[in-house]
Amino acid sequence: METDLVEGPLKGYHHQTYAVRLDPASPFAKDFGRLKLREPREGVYWYDMRWFPSEDLVLRLLDDHYRDRLPHIPHVRNLNVQGQWTAFLGFIEGVTLDRMPGSRGARVAEKYVGQIVELFRSLVAVDPRLLETFGGPFPCGCEQHEATGPQPTRAAVQGGSTAFLRGLTHFTVRHAYEDRQRASLHDLLTELGVPRSALAAFERRRPQLTDRPRALLHGDLHRKNFIVDPDGALWTIDWELALIGDPLYDLATHLHLMAYPEDQEENLIGRWEKAVGEDAAAGAREDLPHYRAYKRVQSLCTDVIRAATRLLESPDVPGTRAAYTRLRGTSALVGKVLDAAREPLGVEKAPSRPAVEGVFHDWWRQAREAAHGGTPATTHSGQGSSGP
Repeated sequence: METDLVEGPLKGYHHQTYAVRLDPASPFAKDFGRLKLREPREGVYWYDMRWFPSEDLVLRLLDDHYRDRLPHIPHVRNLNVQGQWTAFLGFIEGVTLDRMPGSRGARVAEKYVGQIVELFRSLVAVDPRLLETFGGPFPCGCEQHEATGPQPTRAAVQGGSTAFLRGLTHFTVRHAYEDRQRASLHDLLTELGVPRSALAAFERRRPQLTDRPRALLHGDLHRKNFIVDPDGALWTIDWELALIGDPLYDLATHLHLMAYPEDQEENLIGRWEKAVGEDAAAGAREDLPHYRAYKRVQSLCTDVIRAATRLLESPDVPGTRAAYTRLRGTSALVGKVLDAAREPLGVEKAPSRPAVEGVFHDWWRQAREAAHGGTPATTHSGQGSSGP
């Protein structure tokens, strides 16, 4: 839907989002050009541990206490609507960083890299003690969720950098992947050559990290969560995955998601160390590989589930040309993350793209047959689908 007043729904995984232009008589018109209104998507699964129950709460706390240090984040205003206080977020006008001209491939223009470094500097300047009492490590991003498996505890993620990484790993393996598998999926990773024992062994590894002071983390700093406004200022949006924890994790997540060229990445790491200071950067060079290994395993777990879910929700029918095209895309994505996670998981060889395609083809066919009351066929042949 797009009119002079409403634009949307805008792309987003967790919410349906609309940008609404305000009437000049609105009490918010002096602060906002447009508001961002969101509704949670039904049935959406959360793959990341979070600290705060809502993005609105994070932004309201930062708006109240740290507006001078974090000026380029969405503004929040509260309005009493029919006796209930409701938070409204300002819509940031501009273009996402991935669509900015002048950037070649994965390289990011220096004027934006400098602002990203300043964001990291500002985040470690926020006193986490003011924020951490307003939340805790939510397993799926909402207080109402009743988790079926073991949960990371507040003590675990507050116990220093080693415990923080341990809590993240435990959450990904035991909750985000294994609980999800038990709920609705076959053990796809085993079919793809990653046995449960490899995940369990990865979780049991307990690298000893240097303790760094806890800080506010955004948790999802990638190109689509940076908006460049008409004046060239870089705004940071989508604070739903914010955490209180080891600041090195924010850097590792950012590097994982941005995929900078090697020279630019090395430059950014050095600038990050100077920006956050000696305490926050202590042991960073030694500990960064441990967080990056975790991010590769996390990506594998979540991308396998997402790929299977997209196939199940697809209107395409296995065996058709459209389904073959979809399977080719799925096998390319999953094959890439399988290869990246192979070393930290101790897997000697990743399956070929045709083998990955075969796993998902057979899983998709069996899932559709089961959904339509048929008898699922036997497991996949591993040879890949041939297409029509």
